Amino acid sequence: FEAPAGGWEYWDDRGRVQGPFSAEKLLGWLKAGHIKASRMVRRSVLLSDPNEAAAAHAGGSFTPLRETEPFAAALAAPRALPAPPPVLPSLDRGGEVPMWLYVDATGAEQGPFTAAAMQRWRAAAMLPPETKVRHVSEAKEAARPISGVPLLGGGGAAAATPAA
Repeated sequence: FEAPAGGWEYWDDRGRVQGPFSAEKLLGWLKAGHIKASRMVRRSVLLSDPNEAAAAHAGGSFTPLRETEPFAAALAAPRALPAPPPVLPSLDRGGEVPMWLYVDATGAEQGPFTAAAMQRWRAAAMLPPETKVRHVSEAKEAARPISGVPLLGGGGAAAATPAA
């Protein structure tokens, strides 16, 4: 891919603009099942003058990734994408997909659960700070104390998780 200066932006599930990201990164996320071909994207404009940047973005429309070059050509290639991953049932009425596991007091892994559910349990002191957690995309050995994962109500540095 030849990424344009500034890369690509996309709308996330909450209607926020994310990016810029390279075309290679977006295609990698697409192939891994982290984003769908229907994700709305546009070229990013990086300008030093905030007024020029705002004007450029106002005119930049979003289109589905599958209809946008260079992604459309990559998707048209044989075996461009693997079969989509199974969708896990949501245990939270907010529509978030459960992606987090924790290790209980007996050493058994529990989950997956949504980040929102684990935040509530952490806030209610139902999960002690030393409770080991991991994202479903991580190996079991990557489990770490929940107190070190800000997304789950901890205060330490967060590990990288897949983007939506």
